[in-house]
Order: sequence, then structure tokens, then C-alpha cells
Amino acid sequence: MSPPVVSERRLVGVVRRHPVASFLVWSFPVGQAIAFQPVLAREWYDVDLPTAPFVVAATLLGLLLPALAVTRVVDGRAGVRALWNRTVRVRVPLRWYGLALVVVPVASTATAVVLLGPPEGTGWVLAAALASGLLVQVLLGFLTTNWAEEVAWTGFLQTRLQDRHGPVRAALATGPLFALQHASLAYGNGWLGGTAVLLFITATAVPFRFLQGWVANRTGSLLVVGLVHAAGNASTDGSGFLGDGLLPRLYPGVTVGPVHLLASAALGLVVVAATRGRLGRSPSRGTRGGAVRPFRGRRAARVHGPPAVPGEWW
Repeated sequence: MSPPVVSERRLVGVVRRHPVASFLVWSFPVGQAIAFQPVLAREWYDVDLPTAPFVVAATLLGLLLPALAVTRVVDGRAGVRALWNRTVRVRVPLRWYGLALVVVPVASTATAVVLLGPPEGTGWVLAAALASGLLVQVLLGFLTTNWAEEVAWTGFLQTRLQDRHGPVRAALATGPLFALQHASLAYGNGWLGGTAVLLFITATAVPFRFLQGWVANRTGSLLVVGLVHAAGNASTDGSGFLGDGLLPRLYPGVTVGPVHLLASAALGLVVVAATRGRLGRSPSRGTRGGAVRPFRGRRAARVHGPPAVPGEWW
């Protein structure tokens, strides 16, 4: 047997035994190497590169691709198909789309009103902000980054951790890793300011992962999870393409970046309290590790997540 074949089999064995670690070993070096290119270009060559295309590339090559590759190695083609079915699942109750497109932006706006007072714009300003600042930015952010992000963070990482350690511990572990993904965006504030920003993102990321885990467990749809993420971003920073999000248009000249983080964290804390830590997960019907249950029609069992607990909130 030739050495390359032996090495390949050993690598496959390591990935199968340690899927989460394998994902992280690929994700962070590749993703951050891409995401930091605008930072390095500015620091070393005094060249301003647009950030958004590099964020998209880092998401696709540093998050989505390793999530799919590790799933293929560990769970085979059936695992990839199951993940794909969750990724494109559209048929969920309309209230979940309302959560993403109404509740999340309203929570962000309410937080801004509490912190900054009511906006001074007219009804036309509000209408324009809702159309181009919220809806357009939700669509752009969802299609370019947030959907793929949540396939990796929720569909792959958090779900696997949840299968082994439970929903709350999975969110506690995923939150800091999710926050660290944004290191290149925080770096623009300098070392001290960037560290403070990263710590703040980490503190809000954990309850945000409570929210995302709950949505995934209750709907089985990573599409809806991605919409929730995109709606939060569109409420403030936007997608990075074609202008600002909702609140910068209502509060011009005011820094509103942290507002949606606070709002999403508050929603996550409400969810974890209301579900008493279950986050939509049945404690008696979990799956182990990467176990795959095939989809069979409309009543198919969810992969990496049992049916929602009857009578639980929402």
C-alpha cells in the first residue's frame, strides 16, 4: 500500500472521529486569511479594498465549504442531502417569517428608540428606509453571506454540539467562535478598541445563538435561520452592498452598529427563559453526533434535531 493512500485514510479517520475540530482547523485559517486581506492591504500598502467581497469569499470558502466537506466525510452523501434539505426548507408556518422580517427589525428599532430617542424623519423617510434599507439589505445579506453562514454555524457546528452536549451548552460553545469570525471587522478600531468590540460581540453572540438554535430546532429550516440573521444585520449595518441598513437611514450620522446585537441578544434571553433551556429540543429524542435519518416525504424526521416539544412557546 502506497504512503499517500495510508495518509489519506488516516486523515479521513481523524475527520470522522473529530468532525468539529476538523471544521475549525479548516475554517479559521482559511476564512480569516481571506477576511483580513482588506486590513492587510490598508496597513501594508495603503490601499483601500472593499470589505464585502472578501467577507463573501471567506464565508463560502472558510465556512460553507468545510461544513459540506466534513459532512460528506462523516455522514456520506445522505448527510449532505439531509443538510441540503434543511438548507432549502421553505414550508414552515408564516409566523417564522414574521419573526425574521417583523419581530427582529421591530426589536432593533425599539432598542434604538430607547437608547437614542425617536427618529426625526417623516413617513416618507421611514417608507424609504423600510424598502431600500431593510428589505433590499435583507435580501442581499441573506443571499451573499448569512444563509451560508448559518448552514455552517447552526446547521453543522451548533447542531452537532447540541446532539452531544445539549442546546444551551452548544450555544455557549458556538457563540465565542461565531464572534471570533468577525475579528477582521473589529480590527479597524485598533487593538484596544478592536478587543473591546470583539468582547462585546462575544457577550451578545451567545444569546443570539440561543435564538438561532431555537429557530432551527422548531422549524428544521436553515433558510429561516439565515433570514433571522440577515434581518438583524439589515436593521443596522446592512449587507455591505448598496448602502446602509434601516436604522442608519432613520438616524443619519449616528453610530447604531451595536443596536441589533443588543436586540437579538434580548430576544435570545427571552427564548432561553421561556423554553427553560430546551430551545425547542426534546430531551428524550435527540440524535448522537452526525446520525442521519433519511427524509421521506412531508412527514420526514429532521436530521440533527428531533421534533419540537408539543406545547412549548411558539
